[in-house]
Amino acid sequence: MATTQLLTGDPQAVELWEKKAWLQTMQQTYIGDLFDNGAVYYVDKFLGKDAVGDRLNIDYIGRMTGTPLGEGETLDGNEQALDLKNFQMVINESRQAIKFPDRGIEPQRTNIKFERVVNELIPQRAGELLQASFFNQAAGSNPTSFTCTTDGVTYATTAHKLHVQGHNTPVAPSSNRITRAGTSVTTDQGLASTDVFSYGLLDVVLEKNDVSLQPIMPLDDGYLRMYIDPYSFTNLKRDVTSPIQWGSIALSQIQAGRRDNLLEDRYMDSARRMVECGVYQNVKIFSCKDVPYGQNSSSSAVITTVRRCVLIGKNAVAYGSPYGGRATDNTVPLKIVEQLSDYGKYKGVGFELLHGLKKVIATGGASTPEDVGTHVVSVYSAAH
Repeated sequence: MATTQLLTGDPQAVELWEKKAWLQTMQQTYIGDLFDNGAVYYVDKFLGKDAVGDRLNIDYIGRMTGTPLGEGETLDGNEQALDLKNFQMVINESRQAIKFPDRGIEPQRTNIKFERVVNELIPQRAGELLQASFFNQAAGSNPTSFTCTTDGVTYATTAHKLHVQGHNTPVAPSSNRITRAGTSVTTDQGLASTDVFSYGLLDVVLEKNDVSLQPIMPLDDGYLRMYIDPYSFTNLKRDVTSPIQWGSIALSQIQAGRRDNLLEDRYMDSARRMVECGVYQNVKIFSCKDVPYGQNSSSSAVITTVRRCVLIGKNAVAYGSPYGGRATDNTVPLKIVEQLSDYGKYKGVGFELLHGLKKVIATGGASTPEDVGTHVVSVYSAAH
C-alpha cells in the first residue's frame, strides 16, 4: 500500500514553517498592528516572480494650486504645469543563521531542545529588524552610529545600519512634520529636562495636523497611533501641568466600572503584548522602546536623552517584497534555510529577509511635500 508522507525536509513543510514564523513575527511586534491597519502601503509592483529588479520609482502628481481666473481674464497663457514628483525605494536582503549539534553526545547532555529554541529565535529576530526599521524610517532617524534599543547591537557603518532602516536611508522629517517640546526649541540637542511628553504637547501636534493642507489620515480602525518610549510614558503618567492628565483619565475608567482599566492592567493588547498608554483625542498611545533616539542637527550624533516619538497614520511607510508579506499572500518575505554538516552531526538554520521599507514622502516638483503619514515629536527622555 502506498502512503503519501510530508516529512520535515519536504519543501512544502518548509513553506508552512516560513509562513508560521512570519505570522509569529507579526503577532509579536507593534509593526504587526500597523501592517494590519493600513499604516503600511504595499508596493505591489515588487510582488511576484515576474517582478524583477531591486529599485522602484513611483511617479506622483502634486496638488493643483494657484488662484483661479474669473470674468474678463485670459486663461490662455496662464496655465499651470503639472507638479511632477516621485518616490523611490529599494529592496535588499538581511541574513542570519545559527548552527547547533543535532546528533551525538551534545544533545544528550542537556534538556535544551536546540531546534525548538531556534524556531522561536528566528521570528523574534526578524521582528526586531522589521520593527526597528519601521520606527527609524518613520522618525527620519539616521545618526552616525547608534545602539538599537531592541537587540542591544551597535550599528555603526552605513551597510550595517541599513538592516535596521529597511534597506533605505531614512529621510529627515519634512518641515511641518516635526514638533519639539519646549518653547522655541528648534533642534533635538536644544531640549531641556523639562521638555517632556504630555497630553498638552499632543494637543499641539493634533492642532498642526488639523490645519495642514495634507493632514495625516487615521488608520483603518479609525484611530491614529502615537508611539512613545517607556521613559516618556512615565513622564505622561506623572504630568500634573496639562489641563487633562493621564491619572484623571485612568481613574475615571475605574469609577465607570471598566474592568480593563489602565491603572490595573499593564498589557492592554495581549495578542501582541503591546503596552497601551491610553486613548486620547482619537489617538491610541503605545509605549515602545524601539522609538529612536534624538539626533544632533550639526554632527548627526545620537542623543540618548532625547527620543523621537512618532504619530502614525495611513500609508506612513511603503513596503515591498517579491514574496509579499500580508497574511493573504501566498508567500512571505521570511525564508528559512536548513543545512546539515559533518555527516548530519551539526545543523544550521538560517533566515533571509528580502524586503524594502521606506517612509512615504514624494520628492521633486515645484511644491514642498509633507511626509504622508508621520509626525515626529521630539522630547527629552531619560531614566527616572
